[in-house]
Amino acid sequence: MKMMLRVDTELDSPEMLIHIIEDFYENNNTSSTSKKQTTLTDNNTNVKKYFCNNPECKKEITKAVVAYCLHPENKERFKGKVYCIKCQEAQ
Repeated sequence: MKMMLRVDTELDSPEMLIHIIEDFYENNNTSSTSKKQTTLTDNNTNVKKYFCNNPECKKEITKAVVAYCLHPENKERFKGKVYCIKCQEAQ
C-alpha cells in the first residue's frame, strides 16, 4: 500500500509526525477520521474538511492533525475529539 502524508515542519512537531506515521503504519490504512466530521463536495469530487471541535475556534485542520488527535495514545487526552494545534495546547 502506498500512502502520501503532508509534512509541514512549521506546523507539525516532530512528535506529532512520529505519532501520525506510527498510526498509519500500525493500522495499514488512512481512515483515522471521526464520523462526526463533515464531508463537503466541491466540483463533483468529495473533499473532506475537518474543523477544530472547540466551539470558540472551529478552525479548519488537516488530516494529519485529525490522525494525531484520534491516535490511541491521545484517546484519554482528547476524548475522541479533534482540535487544532493551538487548542491542543489548552487540553
